[in-house]
Amino acid sequence: MKKGSTKMTVHWVRMGVMILLCGLCMIYPFLAGGYDLLAMPLSTMVQLLGAADLLLVPIGTLWLMHEARVQHQRKRNHPQVYKGYTFASVSLITASIAAAAVSLVCLAISKALGILGLTILFYALYRLLPQLKLLREADSQRVNPVPFYLMVVPIAVLLIQLLPAAPLTEFSRKHAIAQAAEFISDIEAYHNKHGRYPITLAALYKDYYPHVVGIEKYHFAPNGESYNLFFEQPRFLFDNIGTREWVVYNPRDEHRMFSHTSWFLLLSPEELETSQGWYAVHDAQIPHWKYFWFD
Repeated sequence: MKKGSTKMTVHWVRMGVMILLCGLCMIYPFLAGGYDLLAMPLSTMVQLLGAADLLLVPIGTLWLMHEARVQHQRKRNHPQVYKGYTFASVSLITASIAAAAVSLVCLAISKALGILGLTILFYALYRLLPQLKLLREADSQRVNPVPFYLMVVPIAVLLIQLLPAAPLTEFSRKHAIAQAAEFISDIEAYHNKHGRYPITLAALYKDYYPHVVGIEKYHFAPNGESYNLFFEQPRFLFDNIGTREWVVYNPRDEHRMFSHTSWFLLLSPEELETSQGWYAVHDAQIPHWKYFWFD
C-alpha cells in the first residue's frame, strides 16, 4: 500500500472514532442504566457543538475544491497558488467562535461542563496554532486531509441526531414505563390495604428507579381520588426544538400535568383544568400512560 494511501486510511479511522465518540455522548441519556447527572448536559453540549460545526461544511467543501484544483495544476506543471493557510485560518476561527458560544450556553446548564468546554477549547488552540503557522510555508504535494474532517464529521454528527431520535426516545420512554410496574403495584397494594392512595411519597431514598441514564426519578402526586406518577423524558435537540416532555400515569385516565407550581396556588380548580400549560398530549400506547409536550 502506498504511503499516502496509508495516511489517508489513518485519517478515515480517526474520523470514525470522532463520530463514534460524539454519537455515544449524544445517545447516552437514552440508554438503559443508572442515572447520570452529567449525561443530559453532555449530550446537549455535543449536539449544540455538532449543529454549530455545520458552519465548517461549506468551508471544507471550498477547501477541498481548492486542493483538487491545485493538484490538477501540479500534475500539468502549471503555476500553483496554495491557499491552505487561508482556509485553515478561517476554519479555526469559525470553529473557535462556535465552540466558545456553545461553552457559554452550557454554562447555564452546567457550570462545570461549560468551564470544561472552554478549557478544552483553549488547549486545542494552544496545540493547533503552531501547526497553523506551518501551513504558511507548506507545499501542495498531497491533498490536505483537514477538509474531509470539516465536511464528514459535522454531517455525520447531525445524522446521528436526526435518524435515531424517534426510536431511541421511544425505547427509553417505554423502558422507564416498564420499570414503573413494581412501583405502581406497590401503590395499588397500599390502596387495597388502606382504602386510599398515599398523600405523599417524598423520601430520602427513592427505592424505585427508571433505570434510564437520563431519567433521575419518578414523581408521585395525588389527584382527587386517584394519582399521577410521572417522569421527565430526555429529548434530542432537533426533535421539536425547545420541547420538554413529561410522561404521566393515571389509573383512572384523569391525567394532569402543569407547567407552573404557582398555578396551584393562584388559580381556581376550574381555571387549572383549562390552563395546564402543555401544547400537545399523546397516548404512550401503554394503558393509562400519556406524555405531554411543553414549550
